[in-house]
Amino acid sequence: MSVIKPLSGLALSRWRRTAGRLLRLGGESDGNELVLFSDGDRAFETILAAIASATRRVWVETYIFEPDALGKRILAALTAAAQRGCEVRLLVDDLGSSSLRVAHTVDLVKAGGHVCRFNPARVSWLFPQLKSTLLQALPLSLRDHRKVIVVDDEHGFIGGMNISEDYAGPTMGNGRFKDTHLLVSGPAAADLGAIFASSWRHTTHERLSVPPPMPPSAHGSHVQILGSDRFLGRRRIQRALAVAINRAQQRIYLTTPYFIPPPRVLSALRRAARRGVDVRVLTAGVSDVPLAASAARHLYGTLLESGVQIYELQGAVLHEKSAVIDGFYAHVGSFNLDHWSYDRNLEVVAMSLDPGVGADLDTAFRKNLEHSREVRLDTWRRRGLFSRLWGHLAYRLARL
Repeated sequence: MSVIKPLSGLALSRWRRTAGRLLRLGGESDGNELVLFSDGDRAFETILAAIASATRRVWVETYIFEPDALGKRILAALTAAAQRGCEVRLLVDDLGSSSLRVAHTVDLVKAGGHVCRFNPARVSWLFPQLKSTLLQALPLSLRDHRKVIVVDDEHGFIGGMNISEDYAGPTMGNGRFKDTHLLVSGPAAADLGAIFASSWRHTTHERLSVPPPMPPSAHGSHVQILGSDRFLGRRRIQRALAVAINRAQQRIYLTTPYFIPPPRVLSALRRAARRGVDVRVLTAGVSDVPLAASAARHLYGTLLESGVQIYELQGAVLHEKSAVIDGFYAHVGSFNLDHWSYDRNLEVVAMSLDPGVGADLDTAFRKNLEHSREVRLDTWRRRGLFSRLWGHLAYRLARL
């Protein structure tokens, strides 16, 4: 495994120029404290503690909210917060959270909480058992794929973890998914609040007042909250990632469970590898959406031929969505490298231009590679006729 080299003065100078382009996208602040979670139990313990200590408001937005044991604990914490006078709002995607019924949230509503469902897809109420496979692969309009929790305008949680035992560890769940979440404490919490307010307005037409950001910490990190929003024609995540990939000088480490990027991203990754950048992609070995895994494997060849290294995680279902480029640009959020995130869903990431955060994600990425299988070009070329045909068909379906 290659040794990570720090950026030189010239490289840092170039990244400063790149940072100027990124910051024009907005949603940026300094002085934030960041905590990265790769352990689901620790993440949800911290979330529950934050909700329990809330004194003013708790806003929760998630694609999946399962009414399992963990989901019920979160609902009980939200209900208790509403009972002590906090403004509690829960926004779930109707398709992703089809198992969450009115009966599950009645106590929260009675306590004064507000519960809304984004873009009702009535078929999900008829066939909830299909939502994790077939329905996710069909073009059922726009979905709210964001995972955001804002507590008291001071703390914000963002990442890939939905509210379900599948995303927690063995203590609070079943550890099915390997995922990452981020706690942001500081002025960036207000930017996460603005993302939530935008989603809430799409759903209810109600304008929420987002309080001003809290003062920055003297030694905190720079954070940029970027949203992707088809309603407003905003593609800030896509633009930021394109800039970062095209400006990469040393390495690009991408972690994505559904690796079906558009042609322009594939081209950018191939170009980066050909100019000597160490480009590595970690994706799912066993996927919760088999169609997406087959579609991804259809694309491997053109990347491998260009020098891109591809790894498939073993032993757990990958669900993490993160990127770290040159150890300087890093993002964590809900954004997948697939057609749905690029062109359809509401998404959000927390982007940092911070060598400390970049180093943490570099380390986490390389640790994940120890539990992964590298895909070799000669092996990919020897796959059978059925795999080739199915991969081609899966790719076409995934692009609908």
